[in-house]
Amino acid sequence: MTFYRWLSLLLLVPALTMADEDRNFKLTSENFKVGNVLERATNFAIVLDKSVAISQAPVFPLQANQLYLRHKASAKEYLWFCGDAKPEEYKNLHAFNLKENHLSAREVLGLRLYASRQYKAFQDEADIYFDAEYIYSPRVTKLLFMKNGKWQVLNESAHPGMVQINSDEKNLEIVSLNAKMKPGTRALYPVDSGTYVFSFNAPDQLPYADIGNLKAGEVLTFDVKFPAPDTSAAVSVDSNAVRSSSAASTDSAVASSSSVAVRDSNSVIAIPDFDAGVSSSSEAPAIVTESKTTSPAVPSVTIEQVQALKTLEETEALYDAFSADVDKNFKRVDTTEFSKFYPAIKPADSLGLVDSGKVYRGYVAHYNLKRTEAQNLWRQKKLGVVSNLYKAFHAKFDSLQALPLQINMMPVAIEKIMKAPDTTFVIDSSKSPADTIKKVVDSAKIDSLNLRFGADRERVDVAWKGVVDGYSMDTLVEKLAAGNSGLVTTLFLVNNKPVWVFKEGDLVGRYQYRYEKLGFRVGDSLYFGKGEFKLPKHILVEKEVEEWLKRGPESSSSVAPSSSSAAPDTVKAEPVFNVVEHATRGTVAIVDSGSFRYRGKVVSMSPFAIHTTEVTQEFFHKIMGLLDSTKRIPDKSAFKGANKPVQNITWENAQYACKVLGGDLPTEAQWEFAGRAGSNDGVLWTADDVMSVGKYAIFAENSFKRGKKDSAYGPHDVATKTPNAWGLYDMSGNVAEWTRDNYFAITFSIESSNPTGSFWGTGKVLKGGSWKDKEKKLNMTYRDDEDPRYWSDFIGFRCVFPLERIIQGKNNE
Repeated sequence: MTFYRWLSLLLLVPALTMADEDRNFKLTSENFKVGNVLERATNFAIVLDKSVAISQAPVFPLQANQLYLRHKASAKEYLWFCGDAKPEEYKNLHAFNLKENHLSAREVLGLRLYASRQYKAFQDEADIYFDAEYIYSPRVTKLLFMKNGKWQVLNESAHPGMVQINSDEKNLEIVSLNAKMKPGTRALYPVDSGTYVFSFNAPDQLPYADIGNLKAGEVLTFDVKFPAPDTSAAVSVDSNAVRSSSAASTDSAVASSSSVAVRDSNSVIAIPDFDAGVSSSSEAPAIVTESKTTSPAVPSVTIEQVQALKTLEETEALYDAFSADVDKNFKRVDTTEFSKFYPAIKPADSLGLVDSGKVYRGYVAHYNLKRTEAQNLWRQKKLGVVSNLYKAFHAKFDSLQALPLQINMMPVAIEKIMKAPDTTFVIDSSKSPADTIKKVVDSAKIDSLNLRFGADRERVDVAWKGVVDGYSMDTLVEKLAAGNSGLVTTLFLVNNKPVWVFKEGDLVGRYQYRYEKLGFRVGDSLYFGKGEFKLPKHILVEKEVEEWLKRGPESSSSVAPSSSSAAPDTVKAEPVFNVVEHATRGTVAIVDSGSFRYRGKVVSMSPFAIHTTEVTQEFFHKIMGLLDSTKRIPDKSAFKGANKPVQNITWENAQYACKVLGGDLPTEAQWEFAGRAGSNDGVLWTADDVMSVGKYAIFAENSFKRGKKDSAYGPHDVATKTPNAWGLYDMSGNVAEWTRDNYFAITFSIESSNPTGSFWGTGKVLKGGSWKDKEKKLNMTYRDDEDPRYWSDFIGFRCVFPLERIIQGKNNE
């Protein structure tokens, strides 16, 4: 046994003592009791049911616009509650920003928090509040916790604010212009100080918009009062309609017209609220229009005509004609009365804003659109029969758009993504590079297809990327390219519900977006593709589309059953990462400087570049191709594949490959900083509403446990799972990755900047877990170790580079 191993054992006793001491300052799931009653529940900053609350189990991720309470019932028993925040009590809490303190809510849940270093383990704070971004103390301005045997300090942050909306209207619909707000929510917290714009709508009410300023640490309240034409007093600008908990009249906001489904200042929802009779027209409003009252013309469309319509396209065409007819007749209605009771737009200077500011310009555009819709509503009521026609159109659209849709359409563009087979990897040094390249190209196979359907800004405008199982890809491409009549390509949609896109009040297009799967019919056989649909940006930016993509396809119970059990493809937008394709060093992500909590200590990191994937076998052969044949390292991977990661490689050989490219193995700190990508969590899946480890990682459940006879057994191709926020794939699972650092059982100190690991130890740190590991080892904060001479089919690597080498190389290309 080496000296370092003996030293490690000698120091193990104090390390275990330190660990035991640390354990007394932590909480586990066993400490949280479920079903216990909290007495005197009204004494807290959280709204709990009827002065008594029943504790529940903590569930992550924490939901927005909810406040959580961790209450200490005894030295070893804690209770967990969830509810709405009480505005006045909330603003008096001491706030601690989790991101600023490089912690996650899940991590803090397991820590006892203290007001002083002098306190013993059981003397922690009794009540700690949580939300998605902060923790709060009702008592102290500084909190401490124990980590690795040392006290760590949480410093108080600037208190966030709250925006709340008061209304007795049960069916109130709220749309925020510049803040994220879920349907049914009547409060926003925590939120930054600034200007907030909302629109309000309800059945049989005239919609309007409101604006107000929120000061740091305060509560901004919107009291919803709809404009009413019968009494001018009820609809004048109310100085109490918007109020701050610290200031009343100076921060009050003006009401303006509103719509239930605003996307942004230049677009409105596809279909108006027909129950209220809203027109699709959004002409610029005139504050006062002097016109003579004449009898409005009777619309040329009848309810019987609407009810007789059979297709969605027919309904849309008739609706457009009807809307134009109504818009023309609206001009016959005197609008002077409307201008008397509807509130005027609020000047920028009264809000402490400037006319040219982005927020104020957005408010003005919002106001103009909503005022027009409110005016149209008011006019329609005067027109009488128009409201019933809008309701008839609404019912017809609902029935037709609920139906599934199949569109037979050939792609307008076909792109083949090629992949070289495994047999082309061995480089024969006796042949010229040109001969070797020719061999690869000649034997290349189709890996996947990129298909484009429709045309730019047409009703169908979508791309699809994927493969087709059970049918020759080469034959399929030939038939598609030739327009073979024996091949029918079908787009399957969950619903026939296109998004209606408006610009400055005018309808500019209707676009399908609820794609489910792609089918290829050859004779009597139907083959389904496996892949994903990609929508263009002008469709993706629509709020209706964004919400549907977040929600996912509607359940099959709401639509007609499909003729096949094929799994639906995904519809998504391409994420944008700071990624560079380097000619020699491969694809790397640029990681900016920053700081994070590393092994209990906040450390700063300098910028660097890191491979977006584990080094593949194909890329490894390219690296070796840069060397003389006598200096090349053979690839000993047990699981072969061009895009599979290199395995069975020692630490020395992995570092050697990186140095050939002018890089190195990452330090443990670099690896973890890049993997966590600005998150305080060590895993990616906890941020999802429905946690799915398999969405992000190749691990025991979807690989090792399948058994050797299953094709999923072993490491998979890289980049087949969802990347992190910086574009890095497989940081959890697939193969465990070598890092540069020595491993030692005890950490004496950690550098404050760019930590480089222990001076002691002969082993090397492994990170990320592998296809053989359970979920626990996939946490990016977890560290394993191995002898650098060891190699295995679950160990691989990726490289890091100084930023200047990537940038210089990029500029020289």
